[in-house]
Amino acid sequence: MEQHYLFKEKKIQEFREADADGKIGMYGYLSYFQDAAATYMHRFDWDNYVVHERYGVAWIYTKYRMQLFAKAIYDAPLDVECWIEPTNHSFTIYHAIEIRKRGILLARGRLESCLVDLESGRIARLERIGYDPELALKRMNPVESFSKITPSAEGMEEIYSHRVRYSDLDNNRHMNNLRYVPLLLDAYSLEHYDEHELTDMEIHYREQCFYDEELKVCRLDEGKNGGRLIIQKENGKTAVCAKMYFKKDPSLRSG
Repeated sequence: MEQHYLFKEKKIQEFREADADGKIGMYGYLSYFQDAAATYMHRFDWDNYVVHERYGVAWIYTKYRMQLFAKAIYDAPLDVECWIEPTNHSFTIYHAIEIRKRGILLARGRLESCLVDLESGRIARLERIGYDPELALKRMNPVESFSKITPSAEGMEEIYSHRVRYSDLDNNRHMNNLRYVPLLLDAYSLEHYDEHELTDMEIHYREQCFYDEELKVCRLDEGKNGGRLIIQKENGKTAVCAKMYFKKDPSLRSG
């Protein structure tokens, strides 16, 4: 087994990943993070297709945090580096990511994931797939630890609703974790984005959502710089809770 593995990739930005201003922002960077983490696991035959068939488990992404320092324009490829952080956990791993262009840091993040037994629905130990903790890279990730986000929607404003459709699903037949990101982004208006730049986003996944479920997107502003968001299922359970923080000056530099 290769030890202390660091995944590196040159990423060519695609226009379909851009925000309404034509630049790559939070959604694009989170997409790159999912791709990098999945490719990392594929190298060791631990991607979702293999663990489904070979071990009867599936990867579930449980938490994301991404910090954005500059949006990306299309004048040069991005340098993506992804690694696993050292932990003492038997059930969860943390992927870290840094995205640079010409040596300048544009974004960095942390991803928590775990294995779920497909038959019982219970969390499975990492040792079930032969995971080797020696892969972890002793490299500092300055992203702060995941915070506690209140999952209750009490007192929050319902912004809009969304019904889960075919294009929202992944091969686990539940809503793909990245599909929640646009729902959260759309909780704020175009006018808000014209005056603010999203710089920090933390997402906690609590319940899976399935085809034809109707989801409510709720928001509670907490001060001038951001707020807490909830995506609630039809049965009243919270599927996702999140925090989003903004910079007032819309002229965040572009990398």
